[in-house]
Amino acid sequence: MRMKCILTVMVTACAAVVISGGPGLAAQAPKATTQPVPATAAPPSAMDAKCQAMMAEKEKMMTDMKAADQRLDGLLAKMSTASGMEKAAATSTVVTEIVTQERAMRAGMAKMQEGMMGHMMEHMEAGKDSMASCPMMKQPMMKQMGGMKH
Repeated sequence: MRMKCILTVMVTACAAVVISGGPGLAAQAPKATTQPVPATAAPPSAMDAKCQAMMAEKEKMMTDMKAADQRLDGLLAKMSTASGMEKAAATSTVVTEIVTQERAMRAGMAKMQEGMMGHMMEHMEAGKDSMASCPMMKQPMMKQMGGMKH
């Protein structure tokens, strides 16, 4: 639960930084004249596929987090019923699992942030209406992350 809260706060903070930086960067950019869409921009169907892939990656991350929580819940249940040396060993197992999950979560967050930044840049290159049609942008941020549970 604490790791979910930390993940939620970190992802929300990253999104806030990205969103708040947009107007400042746009103000610094030279005024664009009506130019055709750059050749590097993906056609809408390719962009749609990338959006769906990003959504699938997010769903996989959420599923993996739920599985990790279930593993931790199982270890905690064993720890709470253990006594003596078995409790010490169970506590060690819980701590090891928490550290392992936290490291995996950090690596996953870094990868996801890099992917999201690249994905958003592709939308910016594709034109002003491209990002509005992205399913990642249509969902409220808290709903995407499964909501905050304390």
